[in-house]
Formats: sequence, structure tokens, C-alpha cells
Amino acid sequence: MITSIQTDRLVVISDLHLGNPFSNAKKKVIPFLKWAAAEKFDLCINGDGLEIAQASFAKIAFEVPEFFRVLGEFKRAGREVYYITGNHDIALEHFLEDWGVMKVAPFLNVQSGATRVRIEHGHIYDPFFVKYPVLYEHLTQFAGLLLKVNPGLYKLWISFEKWSSYRRAKKSGIVGERPHFREAAEELSRRGFDSIVFGHTHHAGHKQLDNGSYYFNTGSWMLTPFYAKIENGSVSLEEWKEPARLRRSP
Repeated sequence: MITSIQTDRLVVISDLHLGNPFSNAKKKVIPFLKWAAAEKFDLCINGDGLEIAQASFAKIAFEVPEFFRVLGEFKRAGREVYYITGNHDIALEHFLEDWGVMKVAPFLNVQSGATRVRIEHGHIYDPFFVKYPVLYEHLTQFAGLLLKVNPGLYKLWISFEKWSSYRRAKKSGIVGERPHFREAAEELSRRGFDSIVFGHTHHAGHKQLDNGSYYFNTGSWMLTPFYAKIENGSVSLEEWKEPARLRRSP
């Protein structure tokens, strides 16, 4: 099982939810993956890349084959693909090993230059998920049914989370998140990590922590396509904008 790696060039994305009836991430992530492979980045999919909890099997059959074909470009380019399990694809914990085109892991400790980076999905810091896992699963499935009826409810919920946390998060964490995620990042930074990268919350952003380390969240590609770029020890949060040369490609 892979949990520690060393790389000079790595991009991190999360929460694609491919196969979810209301995810349109595929049309954005395919050109991103082609760009990352051509630029010789390694790739980390930080949880919930594939949708299992709220899956539409017809959509999985339509979206996932091309997704895996493009991941194969990383192998052909001599690069690596790492897949960290999340809460919507937790069944993949049964494959914590080299799984053909990608290496499945519960988390990654990354050494890049002199910088140590911890990457994990972050659902284990969600108090509702930890305290009431069965209820969480049932509500996730129920939410999936609601979103099939009205996909707009998803963006409404995200807006509500941002509104309800805005005043607190301006000083303490990323807008939209509960304080538990910042607290978890602080704890990991005390263990010697210079940067911490989560997903799960679907709220992208970054904050400097009390000891000078940084916390990043890559958000969800169902909203805005953000990614964390780790390059020779430097970590940044970027918004993906497809280069014009790729838009002109057939």
C-alpha cells in the first residue's frame, strides 16, 4: 500500500463525482488530464473522483471508460496516478494497492523538494460522518434522489453553507467549512507538514495556519475546477482554464 511518495511535479484534484446524475465534471476534467499528462505532472485524485454512493450506472458507463483511457496517458508518459479514497467512493478501500492504471491509498505524505505535504480527502474530520455514519449514508442516498428531481438544490446548499459560515471563516477557516477542517489541518501541521490538502467540503480556498504552514482545499469540480499544484516544493491553489491550443484540438 502506497502512503509516502517523492515527486517534484504533482497536481491534486478532488470531488469529480463522475457517475453522479448532476455532475458535469467530465467535460472539464478530460482536457485537464490531457494537459497534466503532457506537462509531465504526476496526478492525485483526492477522493470522490468516482461516484458510488449516488451513482447513476448509465452515467458511469458513459463517463468512466474515457476517464480511464486518459489516465493511461500518465502511464505512457512515465508518470504516476494516485487515487485517495473518499466517502462517496469508500468501497475502493478494498483496493488499497497498485490497481493497474493508478495506486489507491487512504492518504499521501508527499516530499517535494524540502516541502512535506499531507493529502487526504478529509471526510474523517467531518463530525457528522464520524458520529453518525449509518445516518450519514442514508441521508446521502436520500439527497441523491432529491438532486435527481432538482439538481439546483446542490448549489443552493453550497450557498447556504457559505452564508452561514462567512463571518466565522473570514478569521478562522475557508468560507463554507466547519471549523473542524481547519483544526485538523492545524494538528497535521504540528506533525511536521508544511502544507495540508483536503477535499470533501466542496469549498475551495486556502489559509495560512498559526505556525506558518498552509491549508488548501481543492473544492469540487461540480462547481469550479480548482487544483493544487505542487512544483519543486512550492504549493499553490489554481483555477483550471483550458488553454486555447487545447480548445482548437480535434
